[in-house]
Amino acid sequence: MKTVLTWGVVGAIFLGGYYLSGDEQNTSSYIRKDNPSQTRSFLSTGEVDKDCSDFDSQLEAQEFFEKNGGPDSDPHNLDRDGDSEVCESL
Repeated sequence: MKTVLTWGVVGAIFLGGYYLSGDEQNTSSYIRKDNPSQTRSFLSTGEVDKDCSDFDSQLEAQEFFEKNGGPDSDPHNLDRDGDSEVCESL
């Protein structure tokens, strides 16, 4: 019984470390200054604001994001959690 308990503890520690090591840190220097839950129709520049629903796929949204400032600037508020991956729900 002691051996099973020992292996269970070792397994839990191993799996916990594995999952924690998969977390990536946000390395972007961009600091959001707006409300990430706010939906806008137009940007302050007058440009039409894009939302995730405006894209057919996550890849399409990601390409748009990277061409329009990427993680250093997100005027369309596509990366709401700041992990540099946009529209994960698509």
